[in-house]
Amino acid sequence: MAIFKGENMGANTPRISGFVITYNSGEILKTCLRSLRFVDELIVVDKSSTDKTPSVAAAYADKVISVPWSPLPTETRFVAYEACSHDFILYLDHDECLSVEGIHWVRENAGSHPAGVFRFPKREYILGRHDEDAYYWPSYNIRAFRRGSAEFVSTLHEEVGRIKGDVHDVPHDRGVCIHNLSHRDTHQWIEKTNRYTNVRDRVSSFDAATPLETFAQERIAFWLAQSKSRSDYVVSAALLRAVYDIVDRVKLWEAQDGLDGDRAFAAVCAELEATYDIADRAKLWEAQGGPDGKAVFAAVRAELEARNDAFRPRHRRANAKIPRHGQKPSLKAAMKKIGSRLMGKKG
Repeated sequence: MAIFKGENMGANTPRISGFVITYNSGEILKTCLRSLRFVDELIVVDKSSTDKTPSVAAAYADKVISVPWSPLPTETRFVAYEACSHDFILYLDHDECLSVEGIHWVRENAGSHPAGVFRFPKREYILGRHDEDAYYWPSYNIRAFRRGSAEFVSTLHEEVGRIKGDVHDVPHDRGVCIHNLSHRDTHQWIEKTNRYTNVRDRVSSFDAATPLETFAQERIAFWLAQSKSRSDYVVSAALLRAVYDIVDRVKLWEAQDGLDGDRAFAAVCAELEATYDIADRAKLWEAQGGPDGKAVFAAVRAELEARNDAFRPRHRRANAKIPRHGQKPSLKAAMKKIGSRLMGKKG
């Protein structure tokens, strides 16, 4: 049976604004929007999709707003919130679908329930499957609130903050839930893990003082302990969740240690190109009747070893400057000096 706007709406039921933020979500978006068609105002904020998402959105939404692409929905929620006309706000991610029981629960409780913020049970589908033995069931996420009871925030994994009203967890044993079709395979999990852990303003639930190896072992044990069986699927889901935490923790260590792969690779390239120049010069000298090329090469490598130490993190001083790609500031002088010495000239 189709669920129409205004059907069985009581006199005390507030008008509801619903919104979804999307990007290239395809067929899932259709199912998502159908689950929200009962609201009084349905808004889609599309982040410049390149597939058929805009046409799907236009077919179901009352208003479609196009914004530039961004990797996460956090900032875009402010745009969607400003577009909402009503005081009861219900929202889903584009890979989430509200169950029919959830639709009825919202319609029956939006006007009468004393709470101001509502957390819904989420049925995660990881690797395309949901298993109630896995660590993620039941988990809860805020998906509705009354204007003034909470606000959207920009912190990833927090999304709703400054909560003023009471928070109500909708019971998960009556079919009320959000179906979250978020991770169809391992590739998508890893892609999202990398994208989400690149965000500076994010919630990370771990102690940065814990040694990395200990942390990794603890996170694997923790998510396995939340699981109710040891089937291959349940274990795989727990391991993927631990991978997220481990990547998050390693990236924090990476930032704290001051690692900079671009600078480090530029230094390696500079050192390698210096050795190539040495080899070229050594061959030229040998061809001109000078010292044996191998001797020249060995001498120059020894001469430059101290300079190359500046490239290595353990020996680099805090204020040491690493040459940009292609820069070899002391090579020419070193070559001239060693060439003169090996040719029997005064250097």
